[in-house]
Amino acid sequence: QREPRSLQPEQLGKLTVCTPAAPHSVHAWILWEDGVEELVQAHAMAWTKRAVQVRFGAPPHQHEVWVWAGAVERA
Repeated sequence: QREPRSLQPEQLGKLTVCTPAAPHSVHAWILWEDGVEELVQAHAMAWTKRAVQVRFGAPPHQHEVWVWAGAVERA
């Protein structure tokens, strides 16, 4: 099974991470390890000024990755 790519800690920087009381519904562009980009329905679990941590999929195929903020829109 392929895995989505997540931003690396050095890409995230040392910015303040905001965590909402309840996740927000979003649409996010995910980059898979094979290079395919896919628009998915997800939940924003946390964010900084430049990146968003999104959770998508359904167990047992649920993923949580950091993507650039520009790749995410509120649903």
